[in-house]
Amino acid sequence: MLPDCNKDTLLKPNAVIGSGDASLLLTNEELANKKVYMCGSYHRYMADDPKAICPQCSHYISTEVPYVAPKATSAGSSRGGHGYVKDVVTYMVMDNLEVKPMSTISCITMLNKFNVREVGSLEEKVVHLGMDEGLKLLKASLESDSVLTSVFLGKKEAEA
Repeated sequence: MLPDCNKDTLLKPNAVIGSGDASLLLTNEELANKKVYMCGSYHRYMADDPKAICPQCSHYISTEVPYVAPKATSAGSSRGGHGYVKDVVTYMVMDNLEVKPMSTISCITMLNKFNVREVGSLEEKVVHLGMDEGLKLLKASLESDSVLTSVFLGKKEAEA
């Protein structure tokens, strides 16, 4: 995690301002077309609903103001990190969903931990993560410590 980031924003998120039925995943187009309103008496209150009432003057918060969306960053930029983790570091997701930086030493340590003697016996598994897999991961994370194994290799073991 980058030193200037607070992990509490991930672990203890605050509720989004606005209605409960608002989507938390906005596309770039939705962000560009977002409408925000402020109090016409220039009080420091804003809302995404023009029918909201200013708590200071009791007038509608209906003066539309331009919304400036955050600048999009290109994936894999080499600026040293933007967000919560460094860009140039490769991460490894363990079976219990623990995320660790991946290095040669951490890979060797993991191979020793699992008693792997012949590297040729290892198999690479590419998985596609969609909504169904995400829901299965969520369910498995509440029931088991071997989340990835049960979701992505469970069918294979059942067939064998």
